[in-house]
Amino acid sequence: MSEDTRDNEEELNEEKAVDSEESVVGEGEETALAESEETDEIDEFEEDELDDEIEEAVEVEIPEVGACMVIGQGDMSMVLSNRGADDPGDNTLAEPQFMTRFGDYLFVSDRGNHRVLVWEQCPEENGEPSGLVLGQEDFADCLENRGMTTTLDEMTSGLGDEDLDGFTISKAEEDTQSQPAGVEVIDGKLYVVDSGNHRAIRYAGLPTEDGEVPALVLGQDNLEANEANRDDLCGSGALFFPMGICSGDDQHVFIADKDNHRVLIWNKIPFGNGWNADLCLGQEGMDEREPNRGEFDNVGAETLSFPTGVFYHAETDKLFVVDQGNNRVLIWNKLPNEFGRGADVVIGQEDFHSREPNLGQGRNRANNKGLYFPTDVVYGRAGLFVSDTDNHRVLYWKEVPTENGQPADLVLGQKFFNENRVNRGGMANGSTFNDPFGLYLEEDPDEDWDDAELEAGEEGEEETKPKFKLYVADRGNSRVAIWDELPPAPQTEEDEEEDEMLQDDPHALIGEDIEDEDYWDDEEEEEGEGEEGPPKEIPSV
Repeated sequence: MSEDTRDNEEELNEEKAVDSEESVVGEGEETALAESEETDEIDEFEEDELDDEIEEAVEVEIPEVGACMVIGQGDMSMVLSNRGADDPGDNTLAEPQFMTRFGDYLFVSDRGNHRVLVWEQCPEENGEPSGLVLGQEDFADCLENRGMTTTLDEMTSGLGDEDLDGFTISKAEEDTQSQPAGVEVIDGKLYVVDSGNHRAIRYAGLPTEDGEVPALVLGQDNLEANEANRDDLCGSGALFFPMGICSGDDQHVFIADKDNHRVLIWNKIPFGNGWNADLCLGQEGMDEREPNRGEFDNVGAETLSFPTGVFYHAETDKLFVVDQGNNRVLIWNKLPNEFGRGADVVIGQEDFHSREPNLGQGRNRANNKGLYFPTDVVYGRAGLFVSDTDNHRVLYWKEVPTENGQPADLVLGQKFFNENRVNRGGMANGSTFNDPFGLYLEEDPDEDWDDAELEAGEEGEEETKPKFKLYVADRGNSRVAIWDELPPAPQTEEDEEEDEMLQDDPHALIGEDIEDEDYWDDEEEEEGEGEEGPPKEIPSV
């Protein structure tokens, strides 16, 4: 074989070898590419599934805690007075203000219809009709004092203004009502604060007939008088647009005499018309009636401005008064036994000398300490509740506050402490309020409260909660909302900022955690910096 032929064969074999190697490489690349494409498709499928699962998890919302039942409306979304009808009915309300329970009875003061509705069996379903009406002849009537009027030249105005002579006003009769407010059963007898008639009326027992006539009146000499302060004479037996009423022990009677800027206390059950009170808070004497004792901005522990709610807890001997004009609630640790005695603790303000809404931060800046025109207060083993009316919420303290300006633990009616919109700025539901007013707390006296906790139990144990019902007169929604469960603790703006600060460093490696020691050291430093000293008291003038 020649050398040329040998060289050609060697070149041909080398080319075949190269082609064979390229073929093998090409097949490997195609196989790898195919496998890579399949893997990418699987990864994309798994990522899509994971994204769908995340989206589904985000869309799932935990149901909100709200009212379990509503009275005066057919459901939680209805808000019109008398359910939108021209005339009221036995199952409608118009601006209800206060309510109370006694046995199976439920009493609700229906301000806009100038009546009190009575359920002889407490409702068990939304919008159940009542059985009796007081202040009107039947359920279809709604006129103030049943439409009867008089002129001020026939009676004194109680305001000391001669220019009002000849002015027509509503005239009271023994069985009529004008803007009823507080209701309470004391020693088996129903009391109704008839605010527009400047009196409190008492029935002989529990009413059994429509339009029943009361047996006794406080604040007036008889059941046909309705002048403010009994001929413009503010005294121990006079009233001027009273609001809340309470007893607590079936012996004392407490009335928040709103426009006289005081709380009147009867140490024993009154025995006759116009019975004089024994004591007053907010003023130095029975003949004084100026807000904050005449110095409107000179607020103190012993002054009041338009008090609306009062509650006495006989077991602890504590007295609570809602001082609406000063945007606060005053607490006496022991029932006062002398005129004008100052309170021991204030909530809603940092000290006894402040009075601005929402702790001075403004009317639209709600927080967990401030109040804006509160109305009523109730306390029991479940805790302390305050209707923060113009913030459209109810604030809750698990224990009775012992320090001035102590922050609330929970809020009902809003999602966060810094919100205060009517019905949360949207449609009404079971978790919203519009102008919440009076409160009533119903508790089971036979329950073992030592074993019942508001917080979740240990892991593996079933959570135990105390049984209670909180009745809220949701005045702007023309309904009474009944809550039997507390909402979870909300976050404030400060909490959200702290959460953002505690998030992982975005530059840290995945899976790298913050050192436990550094974390706790930082937290202890923050707690130390946030501690507040005792409130500085301003000397009284």
